[in-house]
Amino acid sequence: MLLVGLMASPVFDLGIGILELVLGAVVLVHLWRFGRGFPWLIALTAFFFLRGIDRLVVGVFGTAPRVVGGLLDPAIVSALVLLLFSIERIVRALELAEDSALFRKREYERALVDYRRLARHRLATPLTAVLLSARTLLELGPENEGLRDEAADTLEQSIARLERVSLDPRSELAPDEEALRPSPSLERRT
Repeated sequence: MLLVGLMASPVFDLGIGILELVLGAVVLVHLWRFGRGFPWLIALTAFFFLRGIDRLVVGVFGTAPRVVGGLLDPAIVSALVLLLFSIERIVRALELAEDSALFRKREYERALVDYRRLARHRLATPLTAVLLSARTLLELGPENEGLRDEAADTLEQSIARLERVSLDPRSELAPDEEALRPSPSLERRT
């Protein structure tokens, strides 16, 4: 009984009117850039604004004046008809957006696998050389100056290679790496 009384109160109509106007504004702000391609968004925004105005008028005056109803009713009917006739287009657009998102997800997952494979392949050799050269430098005494120099050169070359590989993974592709694509391609291949 209390709920029915609350729903019939002007405060309830004002609250719903404000919520519908806010929802219309949110739709307008976030989806405005898609308006040209999707006229139903304009209709949806118009519907929420018009319904919000109608509920505000009812909340303030108790009932909507005939002039307001005469102006709002045809506009609301037009918005609803436009929404009704564009529902298939809405569904297609949503399906395309979902398909595109799934494609991008799969492409990022594939690129991540290729990147990891490429990084493992390219980093393993120089890392091993760095490790072995460092151990050699630590273990060799002053009597093995030639070996120490060779180990130091190998260490320096391996560090330079690691730097190149980490800063530009596309450089120096080996023949067995050419099939790998470590970056996602966001264009569909047919």
